Amino acid sequence: MKQGFVLLVSLLLGALFIWTGVGKIKNPVAFAEAVRNYRILTDPGPAIVAHFLPWVEFFAGLGVLWRGTRRGAAAVLVLLLFSFLLLIGSAWIRGLDIACGCFGESEGMDYTVKFVQNTILLILAIWLWWASARGHEEETELSVDV
Repeated sequence: MKQGFVLLVSLLLGALFIWTGVGKIKNPVAFAEAVRNYRILTDPGPAIVAHFLPWVEFFAGLGVLWRGTRRGAAAVLVLLLFSFLLLIGSAWIRGLDIACGCFGESEGMDYTVKFVQNTILLILAIWLWWASARGHEEETELSVDV
């Protein structure tokens, strides 16, 4: 049962972060503007983040799909999601009316929904890291051994 859940969580997180990474890679200017709107970094910080972070998301998403890299990639996702929660919370507390930038959308953010979504994803990423460290993933390899 745990093996199947490891596979399901790996596929969910992997697909999600590959998708969000690609969306940001395709439009780094819009993502840089979304980063800038959080009012945490000054220029050129948002541009650097916009060119670097999507690739981290993309490769972490790929990494959770393979047993050999799953634990490390899950740790990266934990750090990313924790950071995202801090940034969303900071913007929420400061009353900023901004778009998240998470999926490349430009509409305003519902802070409660976004905070709950990221909390659930963080819990899943922590569990995946824990399960990978404990060896609950035998037979969940997505690649074929040749």
